[in-house]
Amino acid sequence: MLLAVHAADNKKQQQNQEIWEQDLSDTFKIEGSDQGIQKVNLKCGANSMNVMLETEKPFTGVMYTRGSFYKQTAPCFMKPNDNQGTRTLEMNFQLDQCQTLKDGELYSNIVVIQNDPELITPGDSAFSLECDFRQPRSLDVEASMQTRDRVATKSKITLTSPDPAAPMDNLHNSVFSNSDTVEYIPKFSKPNETIRLGTVEEVTIDLPLAHERDEL
Repeated sequence: MLLAVHAADNKKQQQNQEIWEQDLSDTFKIEGSDQGIQKVNLKCGANSMNVMLETEKPFTGVMYTRGSFYKQTAPCFMKPNDNQGTRTLEMNFQLDQCQTLKDGELYSNIVVIQNDPELITPGDSAFSLECDFRQPRSLDVEASMQTRDRVATKSKITLTSPDPAAPMDNLHNSVFSNSDTVEYIPKFSKPNETIRLGTVEEVTIDLPLAHERDEL
């Protein structure tokens, strides 16, 4: 009789534990945020990614590529040299470093911007970065062969969740350029909207047809 009661208690505790873990999972779901960020710039080099972060206030956290937090070594992990923080933080790494993924001539990585040096918390950011070196079919082959260094034909920044457990399809705003440089500026972004950057003189924003387009 005592054994049956003990088994029932264990089962109840296990059920309570599962409910508690489920509640925690829902409560602590962290979405990507660009609050406090002034801009993020991506420069695709011939064999590297250069990421420049600018914040509205002095940043005292850490910036790292996903999977590089525990090693905490450059160039995949950066933090301000000044204890008072900095408003500008730069990261530069080779395309074969820092867990950069390669799909043909498309290279991608995720940079996490963490306000607390130890923990991911609500309000943190993460950006998916892409450098695309795939050449358009119309490109003259001979001219391409004469080029000393390859040049990215497209670059892209997408706001995503800083939580590594979050699904990768949970992406937010995207900005991309038909060049080797792209800049993410929060004030130009709206939820679930993709912004295409052309030349300096031309900015095209994709909006639903039902909305009117305001002239820039």
